[in-house]
Amino acid sequence: MRILVVEDDDDTFDTYKDTVDELVEDGRKIELVRKESANDALFALLSKDFDGAIVDLNLNPNDSSESTGNDVLAEILQKHRFPVFVVSGNIQNLREDIRKKESDFLRFFNKDSNTSNKTIFRHLTDIYDTGITNILGGRGLIERHIGEIFWGHLAQDFSALSKGELISERRLLRYNVSHLLEYLDISEKEEYHYHEAEFYIRPPIRAHIAPGDIVEANEADKVTRFLVLSPACDIAVRGLDGPTPIINANMIMLAPIIPINRSAFLEREIIHPGDNSAKREKKLSEIVKSKAEKFAFLPEYADIYPGVVDFQNIHTWSLDKFLEAKRIATVANSFLKDIQSRFSSYVGRQGQPDLNKKEIIKRLKGNLKPEDQ
Repeated sequence: MRILVVEDDDDTFDTYKDTVDELVEDGRKIELVRKESANDALFALLSKDFDGAIVDLNLNPNDSSESTGNDVLAEILQKHRFPVFVVSGNIQNLREDIRKKESDFLRFFNKDSNTSNKTIFRHLTDIYDTGITNILGGRGLIERHIGEIFWGHLAQDFSALSKGELISERRLLRYNVSHLLEYLDISEKEEYHYHEAEFYIRPPIRAHIAPGDIVEANEADKVTRFLVLSPACDIAVRGLDGPTPIINANMIMLAPIIPINRSAFLEREIIHPGDNSAKREKKLSEIVKSKAEKFAFLPEYADIYPGVVDFQNIHTWSLDKFLEAKRIATVANSFLKDIQSRFSSYVGRQGQPDLNKKEIIKRLKGNLKPEDQ
């Protein structure tokens, strides 16, 4: 594990080395790459071989207002993908645009705080152990697959892809993403379940509306969440250069999301007061396993509660009303396709005259007997 340490103070760096020595005794291998100036750190960042960084803001002991560590942070946030911890006695000099990006991967510590070096390094090693930097850090699985796509696919398709016209960046991105998804879908060693985090795009990426948006609004004096079921062609946004967006459809189609709890299920008569635990579990199992044609299951993740998309109770909203709602997340396209297909099957189902199936089975079962019986 290689960690870039941008720190001009020898004593501080020595405390980092002492902490790493303790972790090495626990079997952890950590290499600290120290740079004492912003320029040296920026040069080091030409390499993609880091799994994390610890950055001081003030790199000139003779000037307390100097904060070139911000330049290093900006470079990392723009071009790299690994966790960064800012440890500084001048944390007030942190640039506001960087401060707003605080997350599990970007954390700020004041040198005068009670946070120990061991805590900081544990944060870094915990993230490293997930494999994130190996996958996304610029030298891992994705980079390897992009290389395979470049030489194994794009290089072979380039003449046909560019025939008669210039290739747009968007087309190249779509080409690479579709091939990358195919590579990532190949199971290696064992089949892994998808995680709930992969079910959602949170927060939504599209600026105004997208199929699969989960929104929250006050309906009948009750806060309710809804899933957008309108097809993409209906809600493709136009007029982005004007004061308000425009879509093709007059109304947006949404289905309410029923929380998976006793009171909500009783209210919608999905379960009944007299049901025993076996009946309740059976109904839940039918929904989660996609065997209940009236519903689609949405898993729990972060602030998204587990829910059931109700195909029986469709709402329609104007775009103006939709824009007033709070967008929570968007269901990822691979999962949304299944929900839309289930909805289409539900509203398009047709009954047929019932045949005497018992008599048919009785008549036909002889067709399956061995000839000698």
